[in-house]
Amino acid sequence: MILDAARRVFFQHGYRNATMDAIAAEAELGKATLYEYFATKEELYVALLEDGLRLLDEFMLHAAQEAEHQPAAEAIRTIARAYYRFAAEHAEYFTLLMHVSTAIELPLEKVCPELLEELRSLQERALLRGVQLVQRGIQEGIFPRDAVPERILAEFWVVLSGAILLARHPYRIRLMHDVGAEELVDELVELLLCGWQCRQQ
Repeated sequence: MILDAARRVFFQHGYRNATMDAIAAEAELGKATLYEYFATKEELYVALLEDGLRLLDEFMLHAAQEAEHQPAAEAIRTIARAYYRFAAEHAEYFTLLMHVSTAIELPLEKVCPELLEELRSLQERALLRGVQLVQRGIQEGIFPRDAVPERILAEFWVVLSGAILLARHPYRIRLMHDVGAEELVDELVELLLCGWQCRQQ
């Protein structure tokens, strides 16, 4: 209940403008009760990020299992579609994770070490899963032998996240001549895959 209320407040007002008073009111709790669970706004924000990353991790794990025996190119398509589904079905979490850079501004001393460690663990697990997929692509000749997996992974993440954000904007999506968000994601994955293969020719 508290995390649901906090997610709505952070989503509506952003990290900087969200307050513990607003979160307590949204959760229909007294402020003192809220502080029994979370000592600071920063701690609550990190808990939300952890919650969102855990949910995303579940989506990616299910997709990775589905893609385990697929050729690397098809596996990349499967993972990309799962990422899109997460963004579509959990828009508030997706928005919070897109703004995760604001965590740099957090006074980390106000966040309990256990929460920070769990957040890092989830991020590292997601990175490892993506790197392993790119390494499969290198082995199958999709990417060059000297490619840096983390760089390729970052390119896919930036392009796909940008496409999803573009598709949410009612004016900008009209510039795409009514191409749907999922179709746009599929097209961009193909462009990235073709681009890497062309660079090897």
